Amino acid sequence: MVKKSNVLVTGSDGQLGSSLHEVSDFYHFNFFFKNKTELDIGDVDSLYDLIIKEEISCVINCAAFTNVDEAEINFKKAELINSISVGILANICSELDVQLIHISTDFVFDGNKNIPYTELDYVNPINNYGRSKLEGENKIINTSLKNSAIIRTSWLYSKFGNNFVNKVIKNIMKNENISVVIDQYGSPTNSLDLAMIILKIIPKIRNRKTEIFNFSNGGYCSRYDFATSIRNILNSNIEISKIHSEHSVPRPKFSALNSDKIKNKFNLEIIDWKVSLKNFFNNTYNGIPK
Repeated sequence: MVKKSNVLVTGSDGQLGSSLHEVSDFYHFNFFFKNKTELDIGDVDSLYDLIIKEEISCVINCAAFTNVDEAEINFKKAELINSISVGILANICSELDVQLIHISTDFVFDGNKNIPYTELDYVNPINNYGRSKLEGENKIINTSLKNSAIIRTSWLYSKFGNNFVNKVIKNIMKNENISVVIDQYGSPTNSLDLAMIILKIIPKIRNRKTEIFNFSNGGYCSRYDFATSIRNILNSNIEISKIHSEHSVPRPKFSALNSDKIKNKFNLEIIDWKVSLKNFFNNTYNGIPK
């Protein structure tokens, strides 16, 4: 029998970490799931000890500071988690010859395009969250890592946490009307789809320097269109009003991602966001959340 590789998942109680846990039984790996209280990725000694003791061959780094508004107020905290600690993790993975899969964001872009961003597009974050994530990317790129990848994703949703889909569901369950912005466009991403893609490509990544890949479900939409699709799937009659964004912290107006590179390199099927959203409700709630 072929020995299973040992995979460490950091930030394991977030959306993606939880989704990886949910599908882990279907993949030929031994998983070690660690949340932020169990493992601080900036703690050099703890990382060394765990990776060596458990003979970790791959780290999937889902640990991140994702509160966009708080990052604007407390950049040092965002920078510590999204950049400085990521640099520490990358150096240790390089030294111990461990594969690193790091999750990044569409917020590294300024949103001034009107067609989906590719991996070759100019990065220009417009808020501190995006800046901290880009700094983390650069620390990885500047580290000698083999068979490793940075995966940028966008508009992630799951049954876990306080994401956009769950917020809309809560309003629908309460039969409360909502207002949703019409001037922000992106690519909704089902967290389970991302989790399965990551586990599928881990053994296939062969590079001498870390590569950047985009992954989202196919197509893109406005936040308003996204909310309307959720309402329609649930056969709700709540009213969704169109508003323009008035965030105190700027967000990219257009941050849809082009996932052709990862699709073509690894011969993947990427599901359209509308199809995946229907799958989400069928798989999670058997159609209608209770």
